[in-house]
Order: sequence, then structure tokens, then C-alpha cells
Amino acid sequence: METGRSGIAVQVTFMGEITAVIGKRSLEIGLPEEATVGDLMASLSQTYGEAFTSRAFVAPGRLHHTMLVFVDGEEIKERGGLSAKLGGGKVEVILLPMFGGG
Repeated sequence: METGRSGIAVQVTFMGEITAVIGKRSLEIGLPEEATVGDLMASLSQTYGEAFTSRAFVAPGRLHHTMLVFVDGEEIKERGGLSAKLGGGKVEVILLPMFGGG
């Protein structure tokens, strides 16, 4: 068993258009034990760059309205938004299709 810093393994499932950016439907990400949804999104932004960040955020710390994130089946708006704790839960990241109109 590893000593020192502990961490959690977060199972992330991607749905919708974001799978094209990530290149797969699911992955496991190791994060510090007290990690939040914001930490997860920052990690994804760092790994997948501008292609992810521009689809996920409208401004730093503010998710785009087409981005839905669920932790253990509950939408993060009900859990404190980006400050919601992950706790090793299962996370679903959904990017809804954007529709043009006028």
C-alpha cells in the first residue's frame, strides 16, 4: 500500500459531442482525495487543451450552458457546482449538441 499523499480514482464517462474531443467514451483519472469537479475539469482542460476548454467553459470557472456534469447521478448544480466534491464517485460529462438559429 502506498504511503504519503492519498488520492482517488474518478471514473469519467463522456457523452454527446465531447467524445470527439476526448477520443473515447470513458476514462479513469487520478486526483487528490479532496478533489472537486472544478479540479477534474481543470485536469481535463490541461490534458485536452483548447479543444476541450473552449467547449466546456464560457469564462474561467463558468461552464458553458451546453455542458452538463453529473456526480453519482446528481447534477452538480445541486451539489455546489464546480466546488462539488468528487469523493471517488462516478462522473458523467455531457456536451449537448449546439443548435444554430436566428
